[in-house]
Amino acid sequence: MNSNKATSFDFGNNQEIESHFHISLKSNDISLGSLPHRSESCLVMICLNGYADINVDLQSCRLKRNDIFLVFPGLILLGWKQSDDFEFAYFSFSNHLIDEILFRFPAAFIGFLKENATYSLPEEEKEELFTEYFAILDKRYTDTSNVCRSEIIQNLLCNFYLDLYSKIVRRNDIYAQPRQRKKELHEAFLQLLKQHPNRREVSFFANELCITPKYLSIIAKESTGNTAKEMISNYAVAELKLRLKSDSTPLKEIADLLDYPGEAFLCRFFKKLTGMTPSRYRNEQH
Repeated sequence: MNSNKATSFDFGNNQEIESHFHISLKSNDISLGSLPHRSESCLVMICLNGYADINVDLQSCRLKRNDIFLVFPGLILLGWKQSDDFEFAYFSFSNHLIDEILFRFPAAFIGFLKENATYSLPEEEKEELFTEYFAILDKRYTDTSNVCRSEIIQNLLCNFYLDLYSKIVRRNDIYAQPRQRKKELHEAFLQLLKQHPNRREVSFFANELCITPKYLSIIAKESTGNTAKEMISNYAVAELKLRLKSDSTPLKEIADLLDYPGEAFLCRFFKKLTGMTPSRYRNEQH
């Protein structure tokens, strides 16, 4: 999975697209490095063969043949296990291009894609998307002599999402059923976990959602198999792993930043859930 940092994008510069867009028509290596992984780009992947079991934002799903896997920036990939015959096509584009490509779509569509990381298509629709978008995007990307290459790629990306939107609406998957209250609360809970990485009390999140801690745990258990406390702890560990991987900030500063009682408490908490100290984890990553 490519993580591309946004820079100024000048369509007059035909080489700038390499910093913002990547594509492969056939691969079996997602190149995530160590997990957890926080996405900084949009990724669209079609499974061509085999399967992959994925844990994304504390939710598990299986990506199988003809499924599309859609990733948005900020999503945290916690687990990835694939079959020996797993193959996929993908393209990714940087955070910088998201507003340009997705601005025209209704919020319900973007919300649907974010809530459904994998989406199944009939064989003929999968082949249509592959032939009309993936193959053509790859052809245009490799044609470096085309002075309008960047504009063409951006327009093709817009058209891809327009076509996908049409397919999903025609199948009535976005508006098929009224959103259930429990599902809405579960999704709101996940968003709060991302917004408040320094809070680890079930009561805090329950208060934010205007429900009781017991009811929040019931919702979490029904949705994921884990209690609300377990989900909070799992997310807290994922956040710590990301910070330990990405920089050399002293543990004391991380503890202060995330409101742990102290460095020693942070170390005990991390070791209890992972079986190793933060220092050992950091050393193994580096």
